[in-house]
Amino acid sequence: MNHPVSTYPRDCWYVAATSDEVGDGFLARRVADTSVVLFRLSDGSIAALEDRCVHRPYPLSAGHREGDLVVCGYHGCTYDATGRLVHVPSQENPPSGARARAFPVVERGPFVWLWTGTPGGERLRPPPSTPWLEGDGWSSVGERRDVAAGLVLLHEHYLDLTNVFAMHAEMVPPGIEALPPLEEVEVSEVAVAYRRELPKAPLAPWEAQVSGLDSVDSFGRVETGAFVTPGLHKQTYTITGPDGPEVELVRTHGFTPASSGTTHVFLQISWRGASVSPDAGAGLAAVFHEMADRDTAVLETMQRCLDEDATPRRYVSVKADRAAVRARRILAAMVEGERGL
Repeated sequence: MNHPVSTYPRDCWYVAATSDEVGDGFLARRVADTSVVLFRLSDGSIAALEDRCVHRPYPLSAGHREGDLVVCGYHGCTYDATGRLVHVPSQENPPSGARARAFPVVERGPFVWLWTGTPGGERLRPPPSTPWLEGDGWSSVGERRDVAAGLVLLHEHYLDLTNVFAMHAEMVPPGIEALPPLEEVEVSEVAVAYRRELPKAPLAPWEAQVSGLDSVDSFGRVETGAFVTPGLHKQTYTITGPDGPEVELVRTHGFTPASSGTTHVFLQISWRGASVSPDAGAGLAAVFHEMADRDTAVLETMQRCLDEDATPRRYVSVKADRAAVRARRILAAMVEGERGL
């Protein structure tokens, strides 16, 4: 299988879909420059095949199902859930060894993780753990969108939230005019995480709306961000009172490259807290959907600028970029390692 030179690592678990997207019908999706078709089997598990018939270049997703078998809509070639070609209507026996590639799938919480990298490599790197998306006192709401920007731009954007003052001023608590500098940045071979503590301040209107707390009082905030894997970014935002956490929020992004310049974004907002209002989900979904709209517009504009530049240009980094720069280096090292550089 030939792929264009990519700006993202292929040997990685990426979110291909949310669980509620995969049912009895076919779900066609582009993951890491590969056309994939996902469908749920009669036992409830999920199968994923390359979305191409091995006989001719026609999408299997344009065919139909016969139980757990996939029938191509062009000549009727039939595949089982492992991708094996089991029937060709025009001859008695199918060609020996003919099969569509099947991809490893792990369904966990709201996400369906897919491995399109080196066959067998998935056994060495399990999908990241996301317990906050699987209950344990947490509630979540989510959405999916396609963003015409590359994976690196998205990770850098969400690892530097100093843009909030220019892009999302209504999210900032009253009286806070700048985020504290990043002093705590943890870097491993494949991950980056940071933590910052904000000074006490009254609640912003959106915080008061979803938290059920008294907007007159002052509260502290602790904000963290993490490049967990190329396919997952996690950000937490905790509003703290005198006795500890009052409200805990987690913004989870599943970043899945469709190509070098297009990314599927699977957003989940999770929360817990004794005082949180019953309709917090609707309020949080609205707040973060609007934020994502603005983020998407900026990211897509940056990608267009990169695409328009006739020659690569060097951009300046500042102190707030510490975590983002390290994530970029990790991604670059992973891509180079896969190319054997």
